[in-house]
Amino acid sequence: MRRLPDVLHRRLPSLPPAEWERPAPEPKGLRRDVILALAFLLLALLMQELVLSLTEKEDAVQRPLAFLILAALILPLMFRRRWPIPMMLIGSVAFVASGGSETYTVTMQLCAQLAYFLGLYTAVTWARNRRALWTSLTVVLLAMAVWIVVSLFTSDLYAATGMKMVEDPAGLLPVEVAYSLYSFLVNLMYFGGAIFLGLISWSNAYSSEIVKEQAQRIADQAQQLADRAVNEERLRIARELHDVIAHHIASVGVQASAARLVHDRDPDKSLELMRGIETSARGAVQETRALLGVLRENNTTELHPESADGTRNPEPSMARLGELITASKLHGLTVNLSRDEHQPGFIDGLPAGLSLALYRISGEALANVRRHSTAHRATLSLRSGLDEQGAWVEVEVTDDGRPRPDSSGTGFGLRGIRERANLHHGLVEIGPRIPRGWRTRARLRVLTHPDTNPVP
Repeated sequence: MRRLPDVLHRRLPSLPPAEWERPAPEPKGLRRDVILALAFLLLALLMQELVLSLTEKEDAVQRPLAFLILAALILPLMFRRRWPIPMMLIGSVAFVASGGSETYTVTMQLCAQLAYFLGLYTAVTWARNRRALWTSLTVVLLAMAVWIVVSLFTSDLYAATGMKMVEDPAGLLPVEVAYSLYSFLVNLMYFGGAIFLGLISWSNAYSSEIVKEQAQRIADQAQQLADRAVNEERLRIARELHDVIAHHIASVGVQASAARLVHDRDPDKSLELMRGIETSARGAVQETRALLGVLRENNTTELHPESADGTRNPEPSMARLGELITASKLHGLTVNLSRDEHQPGFIDGLPAGLSLALYRISGEALANVRRHSTAHRATLSLRSGLDEQGAWVEVEVTDDGRPRPDSSGTGFGLRGIRERANLHHGLVEIGPRIPRGWRTRARLRVLTHPDTNPVP
Protein backbone atom coordinates (compact mmCIF):
# COMPACT_ATOMS: atom_id res chain seq x y z
CA MET A 1 0.00 0.00 0.00
CA ARG A 2 1.38 3.41 -0.93
CA ARG A 3 2.06 5.80 1.92
CA LEU A 4 0.30 9.16 1.95
CA PRO A 5 3.56 11.22 1.88
CA ASP A 6 4.75 9.36 -1.23
CA VAL A 7 1.46 10.00 -2.99
CA LEU A 8 1.53 13.69 -2.07
CA HIS A 9 5.10 14.17 -3.27
CA ARG A 10 4.27 12.46 -6.54
CA ARG A 11 1.12 14.50 -7.10
CA LEU A 12 2.64 17.75 -5.81
CA PRO A 13 6.28 17.81 -7.03
CA SER A 14 6.72 21.37 -5.73
CA LEU A 15 6.63 20.17 -2.13
CA PRO A 16 9.95 20.28 -0.29
CA PRO A 17 11.81 17.02 0.30
CA ALA A 18 10.55 14.94 3.20
CA GLU A 19 13.92 15.13 4.98
CA TRP A 20 13.79 18.95 5.14
CA GLU A 21 13.13 20.32 8.62
CA ARG A 22 11.49 23.69 9.03
CA PRO A 23 13.49 25.94 11.37
CA ALA A 24 11.89 26.35 14.77
CA PRO A 25 10.11 29.66 15.41
CA GLU A 26 11.81 32.35 17.43
CA PRO A 27 11.12 32.60 21.19
CA LYS A 28 9.16 35.78 20.60
CA GLY A 29 6.75 33.90 18.32
CA LEU A 30 6.33 31.09 20.85
CA ARG A 31 5.42 33.59 23.57
CA ARG A 32 2.93 35.19 21.23
CA ASP A 33 1.25 31.79 20.70
CA VAL A 34 0.61 31.51 24.44
CA ILE A 35 -0.93 34.97 24.65
CA LEU A 36 -3.13 34.46 21.59
CA ALA A 37 -4.36 31.06 22.81
CA LEU A 38 -5.40 32.50 26.17
CA ALA A 39 -7.19 35.38 24.46
CA PHE A 40 -8.88 32.89 22.12
CA LEU A 41 -10.05 30.82 25.11
CA LEU A 42 -11.65 33.87 26.71
CA LEU A 43 -13.46 34.59 23.45
CA ALA A 44 -14.66 30.97 23.21
CA LEU A 45 -15.98 31.07 26.79
CA LEU A 46 -17.84 34.26 26.01
CA MET A 47 -19.33 32.70 22.87
CA GLN A 48 -20.38 29.63 24.83
CA GLU A 49 -22.12 31.80 27.40
CA LEU A 50 -24.01 33.47 24.57
CA VAL A 51 -25.01 30.05 23.24
CA LEU A 52 -26.27 29.03 26.69
CA SER A 53 -28.38 32.16 26.81
CA LEU A 54 -30.02 31.07 23.54
CA THR A 55 -30.68 27.47 24.66
CA GLU A 56 -33.45 25.96 26.79
CA LYS A 57 -32.28 24.89 30.26
CA GLU A 58 -33.29 21.27 29.78
CA ASP A 59 -31.32 21.11 26.48
CA ALA A 60 -28.25 23.11 27.60
CA VAL A 61 -24.88 21.57 28.37
CA GLN A 62 -23.60 21.95 31.89
CA ARG A 63 -21.44 25.05 32.06
CA PRO A 64 -18.35 23.40 33.73
CA LEU A 65 -18.39 20.58 31.17
CA ALA A 66 -18.67 23.00 28.26
CA PHE A 67 -15.84 25.15 29.57
CA LEU A 68 -13.68 22.05 30.14
CA ILE A 69 -14.20 20.89 26.54
CA LEU A 70 -13.31 24.32 25.16
CA ALA A 71 -10.19 24.47 27.33
CA ALA A 72 -9.11 21.01 26.13
CA LEU A 73 -9.48 22.15 22.50
CA ILE A 74 -7.95 25.62 22.78
CA LEU A 75 -5.23 25.48 25.46
CA PRO A 76 -3.03 23.12 23.37
CA LEU A 77 -2.76 25.99 20.88
CA MET A 78 -0.42 27.70 23.34
CA PHE A 79 2.27 25.20 22.34
CA ARG A 80 1.08 24.44 18.83
CA ARG A 81 4.39 25.41 17.16
CA ARG A 82 6.64 24.13 19.94
CA TRP A 83 5.16 20.60 19.95
CA PRO A 84 2.79 20.51 16.95
CA ILE A 85 2.15 16.75 16.76
CA PRO A 86 1.34 16.14 20.48
CA MET A 87 -0.89 19.20 20.53
CA MET A 88 -2.78 17.91 17.47
CA LEU A 89 -3.31 14.54 19.14
CA ILE A 90 -4.56 16.17 22.34
CA GLY A 91 -7.00 18.27 20.36
CA SER A 92 -8.17 15.22 18.38
CA VAL A 93 -8.85 13.24 21.55
CA ALA A 94 -10.78 16.15 23.03
CA PHE A 95 -12.75 16.62 19.80
CA VAL A 96 -13.73 12.93 19.50
CA ALA A 97 -14.47 12.53 23.21
CA SER A 98 -16.80 15.52 23.22
CA GLY A 99 -18.69 14.47 20.11
CA GLY A 100 -21.59 12.87 21.98
CA SER A 101 -25.19 13.97 21.72
CA GLU A 102 -25.06 15.87 25.02
CA THR A 103 -21.99 17.96 24.17
CA TYR A 104 -22.54 18.15 20.44
CA THR A 105 -23.44 21.84 20.59
CA VAL A 106 -20.08 22.66 22.22
CA THR A 107 -17.94 21.05 19.51
CA MET A 108 -20.10 22.61 16.82
CA GLN A 109 -19.37 26.09 18.17
CA LEU A 110 -17.32 28.20 15.77
CA CYS A 111 -14.44 28.70 18.23
CA ALA A 112 -14.16 24.97 18.92
CA GLN A 113 -14.18 24.12 15.20
CA LEU A 114 -11.58 26.80 14.45
CA ALA A 115 -9.35 25.67 17.34
CA TYR A 116 -9.22 22.08 16.09
CA PHE A 117 -8.68 23.28 12.51
CA LEU A 118 -5.69 25.35 13.69
CA GLY A 119 -4.30 22.32 15.51
CA LEU A 120 -4.41 20.18 12.34
CA TYR A 121 -3.05 23.00 10.17
CA THR A 122 -0.18 23.76 12.56
CA ALA A 123 0.86 20.12 12.76
CA VAL A 124 1.12 19.84 8.97
CA THR A 125 2.98 23.13 8.49
CA TRP A 126 5.31 23.08 11.52
CA ALA A 127 6.06 19.40 12.30
CA ARG A 128 9.77 18.77 11.84
CA ASN A 129 9.49 14.97 11.97
CA ARG A 130 7.41 14.34 8.86
CA ARG A 131 7.29 10.58 9.34
CA ALA A 132 5.78 10.98 12.79
CA LEU A 133 3.40 13.58 11.41
CA TRP A 134 1.99 11.34 8.70
CA THR A 135 1.70 8.41 11.10
CA SER A 136 -0.19 10.51 13.64
CA LEU A 137 -2.32 12.13 10.95
CA THR A 138 -3.25 8.71 9.56
CA VAL A 139 -4.42 7.62 13.01
CA VAL A 140 -6.48 10.81 13.37
CA LEU A 141 -8.08 10.39 9.93
CA LEU A 142 -8.92 6.76 10.63
CA ALA A 143 -10.54 7.78 13.92
CA MET A 144 -12.59 10.42 12.14
CA ALA A 145 -13.59 7.87 9.46
CA VAL A 146 -14.84 5.54 12.16
CA TRP A 147 -16.77 8.43 13.61
CA ILE A 148 -18.41 9.07 10.24
CA VAL A 149 -19.30 5.38 9.90
CA VAL A 150 -20.89 5.47 13.34
CA SER A 151 -22.87 8.52 12.28
CA LEU A 152 -24.06 6.69 9.16
CA PHE A 153 -24.99 3.65 11.24
CA THR A 154 -26.97 5.92 13.53
CA SER A 155 -28.88 7.26 10.55
CA ASP A 156 -29.64 3.66 9.51
CA LEU A 157 -30.99 2.97 12.99
CA TYR A 158 -33.29 5.91 12.58
CA ALA A 159 -34.62 4.37 9.36
CA ALA A 160 -34.88 0.84 10.84
CA THR A 161 -36.91 1.98 13.83
CA GLY A 162 -39.22 4.04 11.71
CA MET A 163 -38.03 7.34 13.20
CA LYS A 164 -37.59 10.09 10.65
CA MET A 165 -35.06 12.88 10.98
CA VAL A 166 -37.19 15.11 8.76
CA GLU A 167 -40.91 14.58 8.29
CA ASP A 168 -41.28 16.21 4.86
CA PRO A 169 -37.89 16.87 3.19
CA ALA A 170 -37.73 19.45 0.41
CA GLY A 171 -34.75 17.85 -1.36
CA LEU A 172 -34.62 15.15 -3.98
CA LEU A 173 -32.46 12.67 -2.08
CA PRO A 174 -33.62 10.46 0.77
CA VAL A 175 -32.86 11.77 4.23
CA GLU A 176 -30.41 8.95 5.09
CA VAL A 177 -28.42 9.42 1.86
CA ALA A 178 -28.35 13.19 2.20
CA TYR A 179 -27.20 12.94 5.81
CA SER A 180 -24.39 10.52 4.91
CA LEU A 181 -23.16 12.58 1.97
CA TYR A 182 -23.39 15.81 3.90
CA SER A 183 -21.33 14.43 6.80
CA PHE A 184 -18.76 13.00 4.39
CA LEU A 185 -18.34 16.23 2.38
CA VAL A 186 -18.15 18.45 5.45
CA ASN A 187 -15.43 16.33 7.02
CA LEU A 188 -13.59 16.06 3.69
CA MET A 189 -13.48 19.84 3.30
CA TYR A 190 -12.61 20.34 6.95
CA PHE A 191 -9.71 17.90 7.25
CA GLY A 192 -8.65 18.16 3.63
CA GLY A 193 -8.59 21.94 3.85
CA ALA A 194 -6.45 21.87 6.99
CA ILE A 195 -3.97 19.44 5.41
CA PHE A 196 -3.88 21.26 2.08
CA LEU A 197 -3.32 24.71 3.61
CA GLY A 198 -0.71 23.24 5.94
CA LEU A 199 1.20 21.74 3.00
CA ILE A 200 1.03 25.04 1.13
CA SER A 201 2.42 26.89 4.15
CA TRP A 202 5.14 24.24 4.62
CA SER A 203 6.09 24.54 0.94
CA ASN A 204 6.16 28.35 1.13
CA ALA A 205 8.40 28.17 4.19
CA TYR A 206 10.78 25.91 2.26
CA SER A 207 10.79 28.32 -0.69
CA SER A 208 11.49 31.25 1.64
CA GLU A 209 14.33 29.33 3.24
CA ILE A 210 15.81 28.54 -0.16
CA VAL A 211 15.59 32.22 -1.15
CA LYS A 212 17.31 33.23 2.10
CA GLU A 213 20.05 30.68 1.57
CA GLN A 214 20.56 31.80 -2.02
CA ALA A 215 20.65 35.45 -0.98
CA GLN A 216 23.17 34.64 1.74
CA ARG A 217 25.21 32.56 -0.70
CA ILE A 218 25.22 35.41 -3.21
CA ALA A 219 26.25 37.86 -0.49
CA ASP A 220 29.03 35.51 0.65
CA GLN A 221 30.24 35.02 -2.91
CA ALA A 222 30.18 38.76 -3.52
CA GLN A 223 32.19 39.30 -0.37
CA GLN A 224 34.63 36.58 -1.40
CA LEU A 225 35.04 38.19 -4.82
CA ALA A 226 35.58 41.57 -3.20
CA ASP A 227 38.13 40.12 -0.77
CA ARG A 228 39.84 38.28 -3.61
CA ALA A 229 39.99 41.45 -5.68
CA VAL A 230 41.47 43.36 -2.75
CA ASN A 231 44.01 40.61 -2.09
CA GLU A 232 44.98 40.42 -5.75
CA GLU A 233 45.39 44.18 -5.86
CA ARG A 234 47.52 44.09 -2.73
CA LEU A 235 49.65 41.31 -4.17
CA ARG A 236 50.06 43.29 -7.36
CA ILE A 237 51.07 46.36 -5.41
CA ALA A 238 53.41 44.22 -3.35
CA ARG A 239 55.05 43.01 -6.55
CA GLU A 240 55.36 46.60 -7.68
CA LEU A 241 56.92 47.45 -4.32
CA HIS A 242 59.39 44.63 -4.81
CA ASP A 243 60.26 45.89 -8.30
CA VAL A 244 60.59 49.52 -7.21
CA ILE A 245 62.91 48.64 -4.33
CA ALA A 246 64.92 46.26 -6.48
CA HIS A 247 65.28 48.90 -9.20
CA HIS A 248 66.46 51.64 -6.87
CA ILE A 249 68.75 49.41 -4.79
CA ALA A 250 70.35 48.03 -7.94
CA SER A 251 70.85 51.58 -9.18
CA VAL A 252 72.36 52.60 -5.85
CA GLY A 253 74.71 49.63 -5.92
CA VAL A 254 75.92 50.35 -9.44
CA GLN A 255 76.45 54.06 -8.76
CA ALA A 256 78.17 53.39 -5.45
CA SER A 257 80.56 50.93 -7.08
CA ALA A 258 81.32 53.41 -9.88
CA ALA A 259 81.86 56.26 -7.41
CA ARG A 260 84.34 54.16 -5.46
CA LEU A 261 86.27 53.28 -8.60
CA VAL A 262 86.55 56.87 -9.92
CA HIS A 263 86.86 58.68 -6.61
CA ASP A 264 90.66 58.99 -6.73
CA ARG A 265 90.91 59.82 -10.44
CA ASP A 266 87.84 62.07 -10.88
CA PRO A 267 86.38 63.51 -7.65
CA ASP A 268 83.80 65.56 -9.59
CA LYS A 269 82.49 62.47 -11.31
CA SER A 270 82.38 60.66 -7.99
CA LEU A 271 80.38 63.54 -6.48
CA GLU A 272 77.91 63.38 -9.36
CA LEU A 273 77.49 59.67 -8.80
CA MET A 274 76.88 60.28 -5.10
CA ARG A 275 74.12 62.74 -5.97
CA GLY A 276 72.56 60.02 -8.12
CA ILE A 277 72.70 57.67 -5.16
CA GLU A 278 70.95 60.29 -3.03
CA THR A 279 68.22 60.77 -5.65
CA SER A 280 67.65 57.03 -6.00
CA ALA A 281 67.48 56.56 -2.24
CA ARG A 282 64.94 59.36 -1.82
CA GLY A 283 62.87 58.03 -4.68
CA ALA A 284 62.84 54.54 -3.16
CA VAL A 285 61.69 55.94 0.20
CA GLN A 286 58.92 58.04 -1.34
CA GLU A 287 57.54 55.27 -3.54
CA THR A 288 57.80 52.74 -0.73
CA ARG A 289 55.79 54.99 1.58
CA ALA A 290 53.11 55.43 -1.07
CA LEU A 291 52.81 51.71 -1.75
CA LEU A 292 52.82 50.72 1.92
CA GLY A 293 49.78 52.92 2.46
CA VAL A 294 47.64 50.24 0.82
CA LEU A 295 49.35 47.15 2.18
CA ARG A 296 47.63 47.07 5.58
CA GLU A 297 47.84 43.35 6.13
CA ASN A 298 50.74 40.93 5.96
CA ASN A 299 50.49 38.45 3.13
CA THR A 300 52.69 35.40 2.88
CA THR A 301 52.01 34.79 -0.80
CA GLU A 302 54.99 34.91 -3.11
CA LEU A 303 55.53 38.52 -4.15
CA HIS A 304 57.62 38.13 -7.28
CA PRO A 305 56.05 36.24 -10.20
CA GLU A 306 58.11 33.86 -12.20
CA SER A 307 57.55 32.33 -15.58
CA ALA A 308 57.34 28.63 -16.27
CA ASP A 309 61.11 28.35 -16.79
CA GLY A 310 61.87 30.12 -13.50
CA THR A 311 63.03 33.40 -15.04
CA ARG A 312 61.93 36.77 -13.67
CA ASN A 313 58.89 38.41 -15.29
CA PRO A 314 59.38 42.19 -15.12
CA GLU A 315 56.35 44.40 -14.55
CA PRO A 316 55.21 46.40 -17.60
CA SER A 317 55.67 50.14 -17.96
CA MET A 318 54.75 52.93 -20.36
CA ALA A 319 57.53 51.69 -22.63
CA ARG A 320 55.17 48.81 -23.53
CA LEU A 321 52.21 51.05 -24.31
CA GLY A 322 52.45 50.09 -27.98
CA GLU A 323 51.81 46.45 -27.08
CA LEU A 324 48.69 47.51 -25.18
CA ILE A 325 47.37 49.42 -28.18
CA THR A 326 48.13 46.52 -30.51
CA ALA A 327 46.32 44.08 -28.21
CA SER A 328 43.26 46.35 -28.15
CA LYS A 329 43.23 46.45 -31.95
CA LEU A 330 43.27 42.66 -32.08
CA HIS A 331 40.13 42.74 -29.94
CA GLY A 332 38.35 45.08 -32.37
CA LEU A 333 39.15 48.44 -30.75
CA THR A 334 41.26 50.94 -32.65
CA VAL A 335 43.13 53.27 -30.31
CA ASN A 336 44.38 56.71 -31.32
CA LEU A 337 47.34 57.81 -29.19
CA SER A 338 47.83 61.45 -28.31
CA ARG A 339 50.79 62.86 -26.34
CA ASP A 340 51.10 66.35 -24.93
CA GLU A 341 54.17 66.66 -22.68
CA HIS A 342 55.51 69.84 -21.14
CA GLN A 343 58.99 68.38 -21.64
CA PRO A 344 59.92 65.95 -24.44
CA GLY A 345 60.38 62.40 -23.15
CA PHE A 346 58.99 63.27 -19.73
CA ILE A 347 56.55 60.33 -19.63
CA ASP A 348 59.19 57.87 -20.82
CA GLY A 349 61.40 58.91 -17.92
CA LEU A 350 58.81 58.34 -15.18
CA PRO A 351 59.82 56.28 -12.10
CA ALA A 352 59.12 52.57 -12.34
CA GLY A 353 56.21 52.53 -9.88
CA LEU A 354 54.47 55.53 -11.44
CA SER A 355 55.02 54.22 -14.96
CA LEU A 356 53.49 50.89 -13.99
CA ALA A 357 50.46 52.61 -12.40
CA LEU A 358 49.94 54.71 -15.53
CA TYR A 359 50.19 51.60 -17.72
CA ARG A 360 47.70 49.67 -15.57
CA ILE A 361 45.19 52.53 -15.57
CA SER A 362 45.45 52.83 -19.36
CA GLY A 363 44.94 49.08 -19.78
CA GLU A 364 41.92 48.94 -17.48
CA ALA A 365 40.28 51.95 -19.15
CA LEU A 366 40.71 50.42 -22.62
CA ALA A 367 39.43 47.06 -21.36
CA ASN A 368 36.31 48.77 -20.04
CA VAL A 369 35.68 50.28 -23.48
CA ARG A 370 35.94 46.85 -25.09
CA ARG A 371 33.69 45.16 -22.53
CA HIS A 372 31.02 47.77 -21.86
CA SER A 373 30.79 50.02 -24.94
CA THR A 374 29.66 49.63 -28.53
CA ALA A 375 32.49 51.90 -29.69
CA HIS A 376 35.08 50.60 -32.16
CA ARG A 377 37.46 53.53 -31.69
CA ALA A 378 38.91 55.15 -28.60
CA THR A 379 41.38 57.94 -27.90
CA LEU A 380 44.20 57.51 -25.40
CA SER A 381 45.63 60.89 -24.39
CA LEU A 382 48.83 61.28 -22.37
CA ARG A 383 49.65 64.64 -20.84
CA SER A 384 52.14 66.09 -18.39
CA GLY A 385 52.68 69.47 -16.83
CA LEU A 386 53.75 71.57 -13.86
CA ASP A 387 51.69 73.49 -11.34
CA GLU A 388 52.16 74.95 -7.88
CA GLN A 389 52.30 71.43 -6.37
CA GLY A 390 54.90 70.12 -8.79
CA ALA A 391 54.88 67.85 -11.81
CA TRP A 392 51.91 65.75 -12.84
CA VAL A 393 51.15 63.21 -15.51
CA GLU A 394 47.69 62.40 -16.86
CA VAL A 395 46.05 59.64 -18.87
CA GLU A 396 42.62 59.99 -20.43
CA VAL A 397 40.64 57.41 -22.40
CA THR A 398 37.50 58.51 -24.25
CA ASP A 399 35.06 56.89 -26.66
CA ASP A 400 31.80 57.83 -28.39
CA GLY A 401 29.95 54.52 -28.02
CA ARG A 402 26.80 53.59 -26.19
CA PRO A 403 26.57 51.26 -23.17
CA ARG A 404 26.48 47.64 -24.22
CA PRO A 405 23.32 45.85 -22.94
CA ASP A 406 23.75 43.34 -20.13
CA SER A 407 27.42 44.16 -19.65
CA SER A 408 27.50 45.60 -16.14
CA GLY A 409 30.67 44.63 -14.33
CA THR A 410 31.69 44.13 -10.72
CA GLY A 411 33.29 47.56 -10.32
CA PHE A 412 36.62 46.06 -9.26
CA GLY A 413 38.42 47.57 -12.27
CA LEU A 414 37.30 51.10 -11.43
CA ARG A 415 38.21 50.49 -7.81
CA GLY A 416 41.69 49.44 -8.92
CA ILE A 417 42.05 52.65 -10.96
CA ARG A 418 41.12 54.77 -7.95
CA GLU A 419 43.45 52.87 -5.63
CA ARG A 420 46.39 53.29 -7.99
CA ALA A 421 45.65 56.99 -8.34
CA ASN A 422 45.47 57.36 -4.55
CA LEU A 423 48.87 55.72 -4.22
CA HIS A 424 50.35 58.56 -6.25
CA HIS A 425 48.29 61.39 -4.71
CA GLY A 426 46.18 61.59 -7.86
CA LEU A 427 42.65 62.41 -8.90
CA VAL A 428 40.25 60.31 -10.99
CA GLU A 429 37.25 61.34 -13.09
CA ILE A 430 35.08 58.54 -14.49
CA GLY A 431 31.70 59.01 -16.10
CA PRO A 432 29.59 59.49 -19.25
CA ARG A 433 30.19 62.14 -21.86
CA ILE A 434 27.70 64.40 -23.62
CA PRO A 435 26.03 63.59 -25.96
CA ARG A 436 27.34 60.02 -25.68
CA GLY A 437 30.43 58.08 -24.81
CA TRP A 438 32.53 57.53 -21.70
CA ARG A 439 35.62 59.10 -20.23
CA THR A 440 38.19 57.82 -17.77
CA ARG A 441 40.79 60.36 -16.66
CA ALA A 442 43.46 59.99 -13.98
CA ARG A 443 46.02 62.63 -13.00
CA LEU A 444 48.94 61.38 -10.91
CA ARG A 445 51.60 63.33 -9.06
CA VAL A 446 55.24 62.88 -10.00
CA LEU A 447 57.40 62.98 -6.89
CA THR A 448 60.70 61.46 -8.00
CA HIS A 449 61.21 62.71 -11.56
CA PRO A 450 64.32 64.81 -12.22
CA ASP A 451 62.09 67.75 -13.18
CA THR A 452 59.60 68.07 -10.31
CA ASN A 453 60.05 71.67 -9.27
CA PRO A 454 56.71 73.43 -8.82
CA VAL A 455 55.76 76.50 -10.78
CA PRO A 456 56.78 79.56 -8.74
